[in-house]
Amino acid sequence: MDAIGIGLIGFGMIGRVHTLAYRELPLLYPKQLPPLHLSMVCTSRAESARAAAEEAGFSAWGAEVATLVRRDDVNVVDCSSPNYLHYTQVMEAIAASKHVYCEKPLALNGAEARQLVQAARRAGVQVGMTFNYRFVPAVQRARQLIEAGRLGQIYSFRTDYLHTGYQDPNKPMGWKLRREQAGGGALVDLGSHLIDMIRFLLGDFESVRAEARTFITERPISRGATEKEAVTVDDVAWMQARLRNGVTGTIEASRFATGMVDDLRFEIHGERGALKFNLLDPNWLYWYDATRSGEPMGGERGWTRLETIQNYPGAAVPPSRATVGWARTHAENQYAFLRAIIEGRCPQPDVQDGLLTQLVLDAAYTSIETGAWVPVSLE
Repeated sequence: MDAIGIGLIGFGMIGRVHTLAYRELPLLYPKQLPPLHLSMVCTSRAESARAAAEEAGFSAWGAEVATLVRRDDVNVVDCSSPNYLHYTQVMEAIAASKHVYCEKPLALNGAEARQLVQAARRAGVQVGMTFNYRFVPAVQRARQLIEAGRLGQIYSFRTDYLHTGYQDPNKPMGWKLRREQAGGGALVDLGSHLIDMIRFLLGDFESVRAEARTFITERPISRGATEKEAVTVDDVAWMQARLRNGVTGTIEASRFATGMVDDLRFEIHGERGALKFNLLDPNWLYWYDATRSGEPMGGERGWTRLETIQNYPGAAVPPSRATVGWARTHAENQYAFLRAIIEGRCPQPDVQDGLLTQLVLDAAYTSIETGAWVPVSLE
């Protein structure tokens, strides 16, 4: 490609983050990509689309997805819209033979996700996923240590993603609180990241057992309204998991974790060592080397803080000694996707990763209804 034209659908918080990354990438990786053009932004209303174009520097704006995907100057469609719009919008982009970069989750369920995988394969286009926590340098380093066998046989993991902010009963309804629009609650919103991270680090899921709670069962239909609407998603979910390689673990996703901000954490325990990480301490990976001597008086054993900071090979700025930030992980996710597109290879994470995450979510919600262990399909 001589240039890559970006067509962005949705300009909420996450659409702004993606746009910021597209504008930064030529400075982060000079001359590593063709010129990036912000070709068109599409939102639900023409007025908001025009405001987005003026604010972010898009060449065109509008409220019709069909117009965006048909433009000759759009090579990549970035789907940053609410969950319930993903399937239709990604399918439209695929039908127009455009590559797609899609926010998680890929769709509302495994059936929709499977159709998108099949459509992308038939059309010969790539669909990349936003699973940006793969691109935290500490997480990348954890994968290196696991692949090098430094943990030996891995026994178990525990991971959680804890948010606050939904405890206020006067918080009004929105699409994230409706099952038919979000696909699920905290388990979809936050748990999808955990599921992908465990797949990235440890492997595919074999079966799951889950339970969930909805603490506030109805909310005002709008801010200040007295009329209420039923909440149809989970506020918190807990999941036990068995992986196909025999590793077992637990996952918790909560939007009711009072006092927490953006706490994504994992621990992984193995025969020869262990790892732990917290997103709020993002510059370090903690490593326990059980092969060190324990004598005398504990010897050399203990948790070691590994310096990962902003180690992105090939990046011109910021320097590797600089602290890493959340927006930078999005930029790296988008860079990896665009590099794969120009090199004619499958991006990672891709549409198949989106599907496999969706299939774990499907199994978890079935388990919430039945109380049983539910196998996870890989197809």
